[in-house]
Amino acid sequence: MRTAIVTGSTGGIGEAIARRLAADGLAVIVSGRRVAIGEEVARTIRSAGGEATYLHADVANPDDCVNLIHGAVKRYGRLDVLVNNAAIYSQMPISALTPEQWDLEFAVNARAPFLCSREALPHLRAEGGGSIINIGTTMVHGYGWGHLERMGYIGSKGALLAMTKSMARELAHERIRVNWVIVGWVATPGEIALRAGQVEDPEAYLAERGKDLPLGRMELPEEVAAGVAFLVSEEASHVTGCELNVSGGIWVG
Repeated sequence: MRTAIVTGSTGGIGEAIARRLAADGLAVIVSGRRVAIGEEVARTIRSAGGEATYLHADVANPDDCVNLIHGAVKRYGRLDVLVNNAAIYSQMPISALTPEQWDLEFAVNARAPFLCSREALPHLRAEGGGSIINIGTTMVHGYGWGHLERMGYIGSKGALLAMTKSMARELAHERIRVNWVIVGWVATPGEIALRAGQVEDPEAYLAERGKDLPLGRMELPEEVAAGVAFLVSEEASHVTGCELNVSGGIWVG
């Protein structure tokens, strides 16, 4: 059975990706810092007929990145897909952004995908190839710069995009495909929690703001998951170095 690791999959987009890949027949490693929630996600995937195991990982810790890959291979004997989804961001002006926060965002958003990918390579090679998916954002292309103060997030995701292109070129001859999924504005639990400190009814606020988006609504985590499912499938066997845009037209370029 093909095996996939999805970092940051104890909720939101990562959870949707894990559930979709399991539904498509892959064994899935659910990972993240929240043990009880992660174990519950894996349990419900198994209850639905899929195969999943939770492994704790705080990808800001380099050792956890290494242990996550080794743990997945120990559990299932192989690795075919790595989805680098885990990410964090702050929302503050550059004048308030500390070196410590900058370093943390780069550690999670850029260094962790590098470390996980590097550790995964021998196992992907052992299977004759594989797929690495990096979850991106419209912000690296300029959307939201005028009203979102996320310098660390944008900088680290920009680094991840450059790394995606570089890895795609370097690894193509080994049939290891590396792609990037552009995510727009998704009403995840994290986004709702962020808005809870800003507005009285965050869900109603996001639904109303969604009406102003090009396709008239917020993006669903399952729509991101569908894009990932395509990129890791045999139908995308000749796709690498791609920026798959599932932002709903928020960014077009």
